[in-house]
Formats: sequence, structure tokens, C-alpha cells
Amino acid sequence: MRDQQSIDRREFVKSSAAIASAIGLAPGPLIAAESDLTKAFIPPWIPKADAMVLIWLPGGIAQTDTWDPKQLTPYRQGMTGDEILGTCASLPTTADGIRLGEGLEGIGSVMHLGTILRTLSNKTKFGAIHHKAQSYMMTGYIPPVGVKAPSIGSIVARTLGCRHPHIPPYIYIGRDIDTSDAAKLFISEFLGPGFYGPKYQPFMIPDAASGMATLEAYSGMTRSRLDRRQALLQKLFSHNSLLRDSPKATAYMQMLEDARAMMDSPVKQAFNYQAEESQATLQAYMPQIDEAELADGSYFQGKRFGHGLLLARRLVERGARFVQVEYEYGPLKGFDMHENGCTRMVEMKRQIDGPISQLIRDLDERGLLERTIVMLATEFGRTIASAPAAGREPEGFAEEHDGSELVISEPKMYGFHGHFSSCNCLLFFGGGFKQGFVYGKTADRHPFVPVENPVRLEDVQATFYKALGIPPDHGYETESRPFYVTKDGTGQPIDALLA
Repeated sequence: MRDQQSIDRREFVKSSAAIASAIGLAPGPLIAAESDLTKAFIPPWIPKADAMVLIWLPGGIAQTDTWDPKQLTPYRQGMTGDEILGTCASLPTTADGIRLGEGLEGIGSVMHLGTILRTLSNKTKFGAIHHKAQSYMMTGYIPPVGVKAPSIGSIVARTLGCRHPHIPPYIYIGRDIDTSDAAKLFISEFLGPGFYGPKYQPFMIPDAASGMATLEAYSGMTRSRLDRRQALLQKLFSHNSLLRDSPKATAYMQMLEDARAMMDSPVKQAFNYQAEESQATLQAYMPQIDEAELADGSYFQGKRFGHGLLLARRLVERGARFVQVEYEYGPLKGFDMHENGCTRMVEMKRQIDGPISQLIRDLDERGLLERTIVMLATEFGRTIASAPAAGREPEGFAEEHDGSELVISEPKMYGFHGHFSSCNCLLFFGGGFKQGFVYGKTADRHPFVPVENPVRLEDVQATFYKALGIPPDHGYETESRPFYVTKDGTGQPIDALLA
């Protein structure tokens, strides 16, 4: 006979779901309590930042046409690849001596507030494997690792916790939730909590403009009725010793309370931006190009990316800790350019330049930028392809090619289509980073490798973690061994980037 004092896991999950439905809570992501931490993290120094916004632009941005512009070499039929140094002119910015690629006038107008790191280097060559490079950028570890490595957002969430009790510490905006797609499932793994567990997974907001149904009660369920049901549930729970003594039951009750609190929380209030923000502000977060103007409309996100940034700003205003906004990655879409790199880069700049620069201006004008890190990142850079069909290079990548043997026979070959793990750029604004500053220098001709101050990814991570107050050798135990926030705890902050 089964012990009457035990609770079968399957029965508990089944009954818990029924209880949630009975009290009128809509299904969806729930945020667990922070009470199971053994002790609160105390930064060993005074942090320069309280929050972070990570603008994730996956696909591999051509750094030579954006953050590290080279000499413009216009298209000429029959030219060789090594002649192509840049497909756009460079433009001055509000920071003395810093130039960006043409088409980034908006970001150029706020560059006096930012830092460009031009020499993020990597000894591992990822070839055409975007997901491996993206996983590395998000976790600092190259798969397979042996354990599930946590992402940046989950590390910040676990270490620093919530800034506001009813705002999840890690919020992710812009990625569709699709459990039927193998590639998206893999992406979700390296954006998630890894071995930290579901408590530190991101609160997913696929599309800011669509709102969040999970923050609403079932149709016809008033707030007062919902609260009465929840009070009844709490009374039943408190009078049942079997439930009170069950850690899983207690945790589930806390999750229900947190879910109810979020229905009236600043998270829900932040979604009211279309009614509360001015038309001028809403327009400023829109792309500067229409779908009909694109050569391929599948590369167009409309207001999804820009309004995601606007929502991120409103969440930071209300106390969010870490918000990641993605221009959603899709193979051969967005910045993943295997042909027509010149024309597609023009189109992509017109989709991201205005919204990103408006976010920086808004944060600065509201006095939030000083304590908020804004980081722009992609998984690797671009170089000249070594074959007409990028991604099918003999070696799988084009790291060491100078393009001298590649004849540019038609306009679609004009652009930077080769995958380039050897060098990448990052941008930082606010949160203790220097203003109007460039770090590192790359070669002026192919291959565009670092020639001054190359840096490792773990050192970059150590730098923004330091600004947040997290030591690079801070770690958590898994499988009876420590696992650090930077690779093997070896990250060294780049103090030259910090004010």
C-alpha cells in the first residue's frame, strides 16, 4: 500500500494545473520566488551599473561597413575580392575621430556617449556554423561543454536578482517561441539558464506590439473574483499540513502569487506604450524603410524590433535588471548575408539605426544611461568570400583569404559574405563605459585582423560583469565542481574601456 503522506509527482503537477485554472490564472510563464537562494550576493566593489540592455543582432554583421569602416571601393565588374575594402562611405560622428559606415547617421549622432571595441578576436574558427558562434557569444563556452552553460542574462539574473520585486530579472524580447522547430529549440538552449534551472530562464516576449496574453485573466474573470479564489486557495493550502510540508507545493504557491502580482505589475504597465508615448516617439522607434522598398520582404520586421527597444526602455524605467532585444535570427535573413551584401546592408541599417539611436537618446535624457549598460553584439564579423557561393568555401570559412582569386562578376557578389571569426566589433553605451572612445585597431587590407589590442571574449564579459559588480571568477557549483561566469574564471576586465 502506497504511503498516504507522499505526493506522486504526476498527480501533483496535474492537480496544480487544475488549481491554477480554477482560480482563473491564464497559462504562461511564471516567475519563481528568490527565497531559495542561500544568501544574497554582495558586490565586492561599488557597481557602476544597475541594469543592462543587450541588443542582439545575430547573423554576422559586416564590421567594415558599420562599426569599423574601411575605404569605399565602388563596384566594378571583373574586380577581384581583395579590391573590396568597403561598400559604403564612412561618416563623421559626434565623437571626435570616430567614423561609422554610411547609413548609421542616427547612431553616429549619439556616438559621443559610446565606446566601440573593434578587436574582439577568437582563435576558434566557426566557419558557417552560426549557432555555434551564437552559443559562444551568449555563454562564453564553445559547445559541447559537458554541462549546459547559462547565458549572460541568466547569470545576471541569478547573481544580482530582481531590481523590482514584480519584474523578472531576465526579460527577452523579439524571439518567437516555437517548440516544433529544432533550430529554435537549440537557440533557446543557449539563451537560457543552462544548469541553473528554469527559475532563471528568460521571461519571453515575442512581439512587444502584440502584448502578453499571459498577463491577463481569463475572459470574464474580474480582479476581485480572481483574488477571492486565490485567497480561498491559500486558506486550503495553509490548513493542509501535507501541502505545507511539501517544498514543491510551497514553490508552486509562490509562483501563483508572483504570477498574480505581475498582472498588476510594472511589466504590464510597460505594455501601454502605444497609448502613453507620443506619436513622435513611436515614429522614432520605427524602421526608416518600408517593406515594399526591400529587395526581399522576408528580411523586414516592421515595428517589431524598434518597439521591442521602446518596451525595453520602459521596463528599465520601471526597474528591470536585464533585458535582451533581438532582431530575430533566421538563416540567410537579416545580417546573415551570403549574397547582395552591399544592398542588403543598406536595407538593414535603415531598419536598426533609428530605433537604436532613439533608445540611447531616451535613456540619456531620462538620466538612466549612466546606470544602464547598453551593448550591441553579433556572433562574428564578415570578410570577403573565398568562393562565389558564401558558406560553401572549401575550408568552411574565409578567415585567411584575401579575395585575390575571386572575380566579382556580378553585383550580387559585391559585399562581405565570408564568415569571419577572427575579428568582431562590439558597442557599449552607459553603465560606466567610456564615452566617445574606440579601443583596438584592425588591418586596412584583407584579412582585417586585429593589429592593436586584440581581446578575448572572456575579458569582454569580465568587463561588463565588473561594471555590474560581478567578479569574473564568481561561480556556482554543478556536478560537484564550480562553474564560473567567465570561462574557467579566467576573464580579465579591460579597464581601458571603463571610465
